[in-house]
Amino acid sequence: MRKRARLMNCLETILEMESQLHTLREPDALVTELTSLRTLIRDLELEQTRLDEMDVQRIELATTIFLQELELHFQCRETAPLSGRLLH
Repeated sequence: MRKRARLMNCLETILEMESQLHTLREPDALVTELTSLRTLIRDLELEQTRLDEMDVQRIELATTIFLQELELHFQCRETAPLSGRLLH
């Protein structure tokens, strides 16, 4: 049960980022992926899927890397150079 909770935490964390993810380049592809993720969560809640510890660790690592990359992306957008903009 603990592995399932860890996995659900990863998936729900990604879904919580949905509003920020819509600002990325290809929001249509993202909507499809988020819909698939919601379906996966629903199925995991309904089934007694056997979860391997290594798989859960791999998903946790992938989630961490994904969140770090998003953080970098949004930091770069916030600190984009002002060159080419007119200041009045």
